[in-house]
Amino acid sequence: MSQRTLLRVVALAFAVAPAVAACGGGDDAVDAVDAAGDGAACDPARPRSMPPEVIVGPGTGNAALEERVVAAIDAATTSIDVHMYTFTVDRIATRLVAADRRGATVRVILDGSQSGVAQTRSQLEAGGVEVKLASTAFPNAHAKYLVVDGTIDFISSGNFTIAGFDDQRNYAVIDRDPEDVADLRAIFAADWAGQTPVLDCSRLVVSPGDARARVLAFIAAATTTLEAELFYLSDSAVRVALIQAHTRGVAVRVLFADPADMNENATTADTLTGAGVPVRVLTPPVVHAKMLIADGVALIGSHNMSSTSLRDNREVSVFVREGNAAAPAKAQFESDWAAGRMW
Repeated sequence: MSQRTLLRVVALAFAVAPAVAACGGGDDAVDAVDAAGDGAACDPARPRSMPPEVIVGPGTGNAALEERVVAAIDAATTSIDVHMYTFTVDRIATRLVAADRRGATVRVILDGSQSGVAQTRSQLEAGGVEVKLASTAFPNAHAKYLVVDGTIDFISSGNFTIAGFDDQRNYAVIDRDPEDVADLRAIFAADWAGQTPVLDCSRLVVSPGDARARVLAFIAAATTTLEAELFYLSDSAVRVALIQAHTRGVAVRVLFADPADMNENATTADTLTGAGVPVRVLTPPVVHAKMLIADGVALIGSHNMSSTSLRDNREVSVFVREGNAAAPAKAQFESDWAAGRMW
């Protein structure tokens, strides 16, 4: 099935919230999508061959987010592909060089607009690692992931920075499903070659592409509970979708980074609380998460809830649906909510 077919199916799911489609304007306007069917329905919620694993950062000891990244790099035997928005941690660069030297071919895509990238690129290239800068066609090459040995995806909200590992609330997903891994490899290969990836009914949520429609459909489908732990939210349709969920009886809670860390959260918090949606802010740690949990299903990855992130940047997120796989994310949200300050 083509990506166009996937967009059509998502549009049908999104039709349950017509008022969302009518809101906003300009950059925040919802994309018009042809909802006519043209074949078998795509099911991006189909079961995986094995459940993913959720990691909460910063974490401690061997469970810390940085240690899990290092362990994945050190375990690689054939290849490591990395796409990282901001990359300044010398330890990770050193481990990637070591992996490449022992025969695990390492390739790295970086966003050339980010501070520290030139130094990291020089360090990697001096060690024999091939590095490319992401296409400037993306406002931001904001994805944060690794593909190890062509068999494991490591998709995260955290950058390879000291803050990303030590001071921020981030979430990551380790995904070993062969279809998901193949899709992420296809994205990396296309970006490496300066081409457009072609995905067929992917479970991954990808920008540019259908991410915004899928996020809105996900919110519209919530029936009992909806939690959001977000660095920030500026997309008007997403704000309206959360308010609509609250209005139809879903227990919605939104946790933001403190406006001292992201000042536009104050406006969004006022809008949501004015409509009756409870909002809290948290620091420390800085909430750098990009996570939604609807009825126990989590969406985790690099997508901020902005129009640019959901439509134009290079972004990758993933749904966590299987069994209790999302439980660590849910438990951390509850802890962060309890520690947060009511808006």
